[in-house]
Amino acid sequence: MFHLYQGVLHSRLIACCVWLMMGYATPAMAESMANLASDHEDTVSANPRLSLHEVLQQVVAIHPQQSLLAAHQQMVQARRTMANSWLPQAPSVGFSHQNDALMSNRDEREWQAQMQIPIWLPGQRQARSQVASLADDSLAQDRAGLQQLAADLLRNAVWEIALRRNDVSLVENRRDTMRSIAEDVQKRFKAGEVARLDVMQAEQETLQAERQRVTAHAELMHAQFRYQQLTGLSEMPARLEEPLSTREDYAVSPYWQAAQARLKLAEGQRDLTAIEQRQNPQLTLSTRTIQGGFDYAYNSSMGVAINIPLQSEVHRAPLLANAEQNIGDARSQLETLRRQLENNLHEAEHNLHVSRQELTLIQQQQAIASENAALARKAYRLGELDLNQLLRLQLLAFEADRSLSSQQLQVQSNIAKYNQAVGVLP
Repeated sequence: MFHLYQGVLHSRLIACCVWLMMGYATPAMAESMANLASDHEDTVSANPRLSLHEVLQQVVAIHPQQSLLAAHQQMVQARRTMANSWLPQAPSVGFSHQNDALMSNRDEREWQAQMQIPIWLPGQRQARSQVASLADDSLAQDRAGLQQLAADLLRNAVWEIALRRNDVSLVENRRDTMRSIAEDVQKRFKAGEVARLDVMQAEQETLQAERQRVTAHAELMHAQFRYQQLTGLSEMPARLEEPLSTREDYAVSPYWQAAQARLKLAEGQRDLTAIEQRQNPQLTLSTRTIQGGFDYAYNSSMGVAINIPLQSEVHRAPLLANAEQNIGDARSQLETLRRQLENNLHEAEHNLHVSRQELTLIQQQQAIASENAALARKAYRLGELDLNQLLRLQLLAFEADRSLSSQQLQVQSNIAKYNQAVGVLP
């Protein structure tokens, strides 16, 4: 429903701009367009006392994967309980009574009680303790991996807002410039220096700039709404720039370490399965009391028995196969992640290098375009330049300004992406 409302709002704003450009504008329509723009506001203010790290902790706290980590924590605790138990399994007790009342009826009675105590297999307790430790380490790495995931989402969200705000600022400057040019054209028209066609052309360019402002503002609102959904905050840090990390690989990336921890856990579970592929021996302690059919005295005795299960391929093969499959899955995920991290690091390095080179060239282009636009404005006022040439040079200057400011932000964004690729949190 929210996206539907956004689509309708966006369509109505564009329709108003089109009517304005066609010359059918009225004061009421202009007021309606202003009201539409103010109907939908997702404001995110800049807080200079708020840091990216503080926002990151908020993103992690409300991330949906927290419930999954809580379930993993319970599993780790269960493994720790199994490793610290006195017995590998719960003991069992039994009681039986037998008499001949329905058979020979000689008043023979027998009572028997027993307790079965499982016995640890060689190395089983140590293997369980090792698996519990590996599971605990894997959980810690998963938590770090969640922070890295949240950092990626947060970086994308804040830099999108920065880029959208830059677009809004630029198109507002262009609109103001076009309004100023339109005023100059109107003055020259009243003085009889230009034709009515120039006045209409200047108005068209002004309305086009206003339409671009409306569109840019709508995109900014969408970006700010996504930030609010991600963080639950209506504020964002005023400073987004990050220092470039000195790391050159992803060896300490939480993603990589979490994948390695999962592989070690799968191998530990395979070692435990190799021990527990057969059932635990059972030590049985029993007591028996008999009352004979011809002797009413009670005769009591105690007994000890041990039960050693035999190894069966039917029971053993599926357990080992499942353990090996888990190791294969973990290794496959690790290799897939390795390739992905290498690609991410390569792209981050390359994009940062290229964006810095482009910034140097764009700065030179912007300086030339800005000077040309200023000279063209003076030349038009002196009647040495026609309106088409002025508008063309103003458009070039606007595009150069947009390219420069956008590229400056892009360089900072690429630094954040490089830090993300090598596993550095903001």
